[in-house]
Amino acid sequence: MKIESKRLNVWVLMGGPSSESEVSKVSGSGMVRALDPERFAVVPVVISKTFEWKWTEKPLAPAEQKAFDATKPDSLAWESAMRPSLLDLPKCDVALLGLHGRFGEDGTVQALLDYYEIPYTGSGRLASSLGMNKIKSKEIYRQNGIPTSDWVTISAADLADEVALRQKLDVLPWPLFLKDPEGGSSIDMGKADDFAQALKLAKRLLEKFPVVLAEGYVKGRECSIGALEGSPKPLPPTEIIPKGEYFDYEAKYNGYGREVTPAEFAPEVTAELQFLTLKAHRALGCSVYSRTDFIVDALGKPWALETNTLPGMTPTSLLPQQAASVGMGYSALVEHVLKTSLARFGLEWDGWSC
Repeated sequence: MKIESKRLNVWVLMGGPSSESEVSKVSGSGMVRALDPERFAVVPVVISKTFEWKWTEKPLAPAEQKAFDATKPDSLAWESAMRPSLLDLPKCDVALLGLHGRFGEDGTVQALLDYYEIPYTGSGRLASSLGMNKIKSKEIYRQNGIPTSDWVTISAADLADEVALRQKLDVLPWPLFLKDPEGGSSIDMGKADDFAQALKLAKRLLEKFPVVLAEGYVKGRECSIGALEGSPKPLPPTEIIPKGEYFDYEAKYNGYGREVTPAEFAPEVTAELQFLTLKAHRALGCSVYSRTDFIVDALGKPWALETNTLPGMTPTSLLPQQAASVGMGYSALVEHVLKTSLARFGLEWDGWSC
C-alpha cells in the first residue's frame, strides 16, 4: 500500500515510565531535530513516568522542530491526557520510537500501536519482549549456539536458605554481576566479589523486582555492535573502555569512559562479532535494527551479554557512531529506520531522500 501524502506524518515517542526515561528524551529529541521538516510532519509525544501523555496539537513548525528539546521547558502548545486513546492524537503514518526500557522496549507500546493499527519503527511485540528479558535472551542464545556466560536466577524464596543460595551461586565463576533482568542503561545492577556482597545486592534488588539475574564474570574487552537491515555494509563494533570496573550508567552518559569506533579487534574477531550480532537479531525475531553487547575474552572469543531492540539514538549513541563509520550520517540513519520499518508493514512512500 502506498502513502500518498507529500509529508509523512510522524509521531516521535519518548520518555516513558522506565528508569531510562531521561535518556529516551534525549534520543527522541535528537530524532525530532534530524527529520527534514519539508518532508516530515513531526509531532513529538512525551510520556511521563505516571503515563501522562503530552503531544503538540499540530506538527512542529520548522524552527520549533530544529530547536526541540524534551528535557527543557518550552512554549509549545501542548495537549495532554492520562492514558489517552491514541485516536485523540493528530494523524500518524508511522510512530518513531525513541523509548527505552519498560513499556517502550518490552513489547507493551508495540502491542498498543498494533491495536490501533499504527505502524512503528523497530521490532514487533514478541521480539521486543524477548529481547528485553535477559533471561529469555540468554536461553535463546544458548539454543542458537551464541556463546553467553553461565547464569542463575534468584528469587525472594532463595533468601530463606543462605546455605542453599551460596551453593547455587558457587556454580558460577566469581565475581558475579547481579541485575534486573529487564533493566537497561546499567541501572539496577552491580558487581559482587563474594557471597556477602551478592546477598546484600540481591536483597536490595529483590525489593524492587520479582527475580534477579546473576551472571558469571567474563574478563575481557567490552564492545557493542549493531545489526541494521538494509545497511550497505555490516556495521563495525564499538569498544567501550570504562574508567571504572565496568560500563555503568555514569560511564555511559557522563563521559566516564571512552568509546572507540571501529573497535581495534583483529579482522577475524570483528567478523565473528558481526556474524553473532546478526544471528542474535534473527534468533530473537528482531526487525529493522538492534544492538548486541559482548565481552571479548583474552582468546578473542565473543560472549553475548544482551540485545537491545531499541538501541540508544542520541546523535552520539553507539549505533549512530557505527552507522557514521560506514557513511550513514545521523539524519540518514533516522530516515533509514523509518523507511525500513514502513516496508515491514507493507507500506511505501515516495518522499525518501535515499
